Amino acid sequence: MRPSGKTIAQLALLAFAAFVAFQPPGAFTVERWYSRWLYPIIQANVTSLSNRSPIAVFDVAIVVVLAILIGIWIRSIRLARKRPVIRSLWRGFVATLTVLAIVYLWFLAAWGLNYARPPLESTMNYDASKVTPEAVRVLAEYAIDRANSTHAAGHAAGFPAITATPETLMAALHDVEREFGRPRPTVFATPKWSICTPFYRASGVSGQLGPFFLETLLNPDLTGPERPAVLAHEWAHLSGYAPESDASFIGLLAALRSGPASEYSAWLDLVSESVNQLQPVTQRVVLEKLAQGPRDDQAAIRERLKTLVRPVEQVAWSSYDRMLKSQGVEEGVRSYSRVIQLLIGTDVLKIPQAQSPSPAPQAPSPKPQVP
Repeated sequence: MRPSGKTIAQLALLAFAAFVAFQPPGAFTVERWYSRWLYPIIQANVTSLSNRSPIAVFDVAIVVVLAILIGIWIRSIRLARKRPVIRSLWRGFVATLTVLAIVYLWFLAAWGLNYARPPLESTMNYDASKVTPEAVRVLAEYAIDRANSTHAAGHAAGFPAITATPETLMAALHDVEREFGRPRPTVFATPKWSICTPFYRASGVSGQLGPFFLETLLNPDLTGPERPAVLAHEWAHLSGYAPESDASFIGLLAALRSGPASEYSAWLDLVSESVNQLQPVTQRVVLEKLAQGPRDDQAAIRERLKTLVRPVEQVAWSSYDRMLKSQGVEEGVRSYSRVIQLLIGTDVLKIPQAQSPSPAPQAPSPKPQVP
């Protein structure tokens, strides 16, 4: 029996998806033709459309895909009662793989190819020899000093609502992405609530990029001091920085330029990120310098995280780790801490070696060397 045209098309699609998965385009090709040309066009149009929806279109896509998969297997099981079982179930299996292949190719075309971009280290004046335990401690102490100094002004300015789109943060991120060679400004997504919120709460996820419709989805439980830094991080993803560390680096630079509330949020986030890289004994010594105001904000964050369900958290982050590695991010979830290496190795913060209270920096502009 000769295969039908439908079967040939399905097998061709599966073969193409497998080829792209195992032989992705090279970094230079992705950077030049996708990240700097095609993706900004896709992003501007897709995000503009998804912003018109009051609900997350990502949620609708999840429901539709699940409904299609359930429908495929209901039909396959029914056919198996009337026709040869193996053939009916095989068709259901192939149809399922076809749907998943479409979703995968959609993910790559809409955003996922950004994982194949050259690492930020290759586009900046990065010196790995600067990254030492002593330098990490200096960074942690400096972040604590700045968090202490900016706490009052940040709270006085007030933190944005969970669905707000702060104009100062948008302008700052436009400046940063322009310096890194993005040809057109990002169309920023209005933060939305998602049906995935219970999962966010259980797993400790602060937010995510909805990759299919290029939306920004945030955990509504975020405390005020967390919101600007998390939003800057997710918007950096939207700008085309897929690895977590790259998005954290770009988001941090933007937040430090966008007013008291965002600046304090960035320093508070950097306190946690840098201190976590220190040995336990050193952590305790360094954290003794943290003032009561930032301590209270950290306590509120810990209170929020009490909703974590450890088994869900472990499964979620383990799955995410495998996904990152499958997209070429060798460090997996450890790429979150790589932002500390980027900050120290590029010295964009111009951290003084001798620690003493000093004026808040203006987050000097990095000088990318565009490949």
